[in-house]
Amino acid sequence: MSLNPPWIRIFTGDKVILTCHGNNSLQENSTKWFHNGIISKVTTSHWDIVSATIQDSGKYICQNQGFYKSKPVYLEVMKDWLLLQTSADTVLDNESFDIRCYGWKNWSVHKVIYYKNDLAFKYFYESPIISIRNAKLNDSGAYHCTGYLRRLNYTSEKFRITVIRVYKSKYHWLQLIIPLLVVILFAVDTGLLVSTKKQFKLVLKIQKTGKCNKP
Repeated sequence: MSLNPPWIRIFTGDKVILTCHGNNSLQENSTKWFHNGIISKVTTSHWDIVSATIQDSGKYICQNQGFYKSKPVYLEVMKDWLLLQTSADTVLDNESFDIRCYGWKNWSVHKVIYYKNDLAFKYFYESPIISIRNAKLNDSGAYHCTGYLRRLNYTSEKFRITVIRVYKSKYHWLQLIIPLLVVILFAVDTGLLVSTKKQFKLVLKIQKTGKCNKP
């Protein structure tokens, strides 16, 4: 499932489209949507929220016909003057996420300062999207921003983003070795079977020849 725009934090009145991917069915209206555990009347692969309300906040899950349920997406709809938008709240290491300082009703924000754990790390006169590529564990933290909105200075709420390390099993090499061993054993068994058949035929031939040579 994906969001367009990709932000999981939006203001009331904003528009967002949720898309359920992997629908290869020729049958229309074959998608199930769940909002906070309750099945929705929406049955298309797209769920258009034209003007978001506080009640639209929560957990979204979709399921296309013949597929498993999607991973949940959490949407937060709020009222404020300034909002630290993010594309994710939890990210795997080496993946990416975006943040943006967003003004109420999409008003322009100027003299923007971005903070992580209360330490300023970026300043822009306007409010561009900041992309954190190949995220590391030290990119985890509580993010917020400050900026001027119609000549008044505002501060957004803090929002925690967590980067999680993916641990690989020390036995992950077995995933490559085991299939190779199966192929080798199959080849050996096939070779032994062919060799055994040849030897059996040779024995029968010798026995038959011996019987013919008897007086």
